[in-house]
Amino acid sequence: MIPLSYSYRNLRVRWKTTLMTASAFTLVVAALVVMLAFIRGVEEACAASGEPENVLLLAKGDNDEVMSQLNHVVVSQAENTRGVARDAANQPLASRELFMVLQHQDEKTGAYHFLQLRGVLPAAFHVHAVVHVTAGQAFRPNQSEMMIGKAVQRETGFQVGDLLEVGRKRWRISGVFEANGSALESEAWTDLNELASQLHREGACSSVVLRAPSSEAAEELAERLAHSRSLSVEALTETAYYRKQAEGAGVMRTAAWVIAWFMGVGAMFGVMNTMFAAIVQRTKDIAVLRIMGFEAVHILLSFLIEAVLIALLGGGLGLALGYAANGLTQSTAIGARHIDFTFRIDAGIVCFAGVFAVVMGVLGGGLPALSAMRIKPLEALR
Repeated sequence: MIPLSYSYRNLRVRWKTTLMTASAFTLVVAALVVMLAFIRGVEEACAASGEPENVLLLAKGDNDEVMSQLNHVVVSQAENTRGVARDAANQPLASRELFMVLQHQDEKTGAYHFLQLRGVLPAAFHVHAVVHVTAGQAFRPNQSEMMIGKAVQRETGFQVGDLLEVGRKRWRISGVFEANGSALESEAWTDLNELASQLHREGACSSVVLRAPSSEAAEELAERLAHSRSLSVEALTETAYYRKQAEGAGVMRTAAWVIAWFMGVGAMFGVMNTMFAAIVQRTKDIAVLRIMGFEAVHILLSFLIEAVLIALLGGGLGLALGYAANGLTQSTAIGARHIDFTFRIDAGIVCFAGVFAVVMGVLGGGLPALSAMRIKPLEALR
């Protein structure tokens, strides 16, 4: 076996060519890591959204709250369905909600951004147990007040006491809430009746969230309501709803791999070019090695190792560059809603990136290595 120091020395002597070739891997791996971190962040944000004990009801045929509209007869019947948990006063734990996405202009900067509004009744704070006010206080019914999620505050800079113009009124921000990193943190909450009145949607209801005693009971309730002949609704647990919203992340993951492989082909040809050039320069060295007793397979492995070392160098630099995105917070559209998420780089992504770089190095160095092992010593020394 040819010592590794031989391969390392050759790369060090040709350090300019080595770095130029490795830079292609740096860009490819960095792009791959950032794309995978984006997808992982979206998946985690959606996985954190929704409580397993909650069942979400939408109008039949709709798969998003923005398009859904339920009538009062269906809502009342659903709230009194067997299997819905009840509070101390024996009232069903059901939250009627009006969800909409509006375009809002910041009065200070003039910039436009999407504002996700959810009109709720007091029961919502019992049904959505993850919602906790961290600054100020919850909105008061019929007082033109709203509270915002911490993701909204982070994106817009709104503070408690600021005014927002929605409909014909200016609404005072009464508080800021968090919800364990779920999609609810990207929303503003206010009184259902007040919001419906201002937007001329009196009596409107986008969805109803029913609380079940347990996650198993919630799945049974969702199944029963979805197949009910008397109720025309779409019913699924909150976790299943947000999981469906995140299905687009699977498409993005496939697109990320396709883009990365196309970019990797360019890096692979770069390695191939570099290694073929090295063979031309080192033909006599290869012949001497063969005469010294090293077999053709040793020559093959030596050149493959050089190609993989180049790939690992570029891959390591790319991983370090891509890792800078870890922890960054961004907003993206999932279905008709926007959610805040954090770029996540974990051990799985690091392993994927490393394997990807090694595979590209092997594929790029394979053909030149085969060419090097076929060199005939005596002919090369003439």
